[in-house]
Amino acid sequence: MTAPARMVRMIGDAEYRDQAEATLLAPGDTSMVFRSRPRSIVMACPDGCGETLVINLDSRADKAWRFDMRGEGLTLFPSVWREGGCESHFIVWRGHILWCDRFEEGNSEPAYNPEIEEAVLSAMDEVHPRNAVEIADAIDELVWDVNRAAGKLVERGLARSWKVNSGWVFVRLI
Repeated sequence: MTAPARMVRMIGDAEYRDQAEATLLAPGDTSMVFRSRPRSIVMACPDGCGETLVINLDSRADKAWRFDMRGEGLTLFPSVWREGGCESHFIVWRGHILWCDRFEEGNSEPAYNPEIEEAVLSAMDEVHPRNAVEIADAIDELVWDVNRAAGKLVERGLARSWKVNSGWVFVRLI
């Protein structure tokens, strides 16, 4: 079995899925299907199983992932979790592939910028809980970056978090 990929290698754009798929050579290779707007990400499964993943980016065609190309590379939100086949579960964050449940040893998160904490804390409410997506939208930051900063604020006692059905929420402490 091929070693799992730790980084995304963005190959380029294609107009159709088959064109995008033809460019993928190694686990983690990725191409964007773009027809007047981003439609999907086509990725060679980063675990090395040989399958091709198609990740929808177009909300008009069912559930869609958020994507961003800021920083070191591609970011997708939420995580990618294959329910069949190899059942891989991973996060794509600024070009890094962070494994969940398998291959976690060797994960390397993108560099942390503590300057984001002030904006994250300011976007939190003292009464009404907000999740990382809402905070990220309010301050135009990546959801994964906001989630990490919010966690650090909780660790330092400046915020509080708890889990609800849709995930974690945060409030600023007075």
